[in-house]
Amino acid sequence: ASMRRRLALAIAEVPGLASLRNVIEAVYARAAASSWPAMQRIHGDLHLGQVLAVPGRGWVLLDFEGEPLRPMAERNTPDLPLRDVAGMLRSFDYVAGAYALAHPGLSATDWSLACRRAFVGGYSARSGHDLRANRVLLDAFEIDKAVYEAIYEVRNRPDWLSIPVAAITRLAARAAAG
Repeated sequence: ASMRRRLALAIAEVPGLASLRNVIEAVYARAAASSWPAMQRIHGDLHLGQVLAVPGRGWVLLDFEGEPLRPMAERNTPDLPLRDVAGMLRSFDYVAGAYALAHPGLSATDWSLACRRAFVGGYSARSGHDLRANRVLLDAFEIDKAVYEAIYEVRNRPDWLSIPVAAITRLAARAAAG
């Protein structure tokens, strides 16, 4: 229900998304009907800005606060780790999108796709949980995160709106293709 409300709000603020509504709602419906893995406490706002490569230690998470605008009780409520996975996947797209905006005519799409594949592969290998088993849920969470980003960008950084809109379009097209 919260995904659908966010989508309606995004369409009101970014009317160009209206043509994708039926496909996105179908993704949400498939996710709602799918088997959900166990819930746990998650970060809730995980992205590359909260991860640091430390020589000799590997990757270190810098922030365990989660979404600062959400009340602490909400942040402590168990949720699906796939929400954090979706946040990281969106973060790779954001780097590529910001690079393209700063360097017209150049693209970091191949880099983003390679990072996404590496992250999904590494997550699956280290967790022992193959993310492909929950692809429908992951797609729904990633689209929802991009929908949230579209609302944020139209309100705060309209010049960056193309980043989440491109992701929503790509993810919806993939979902429509099956």
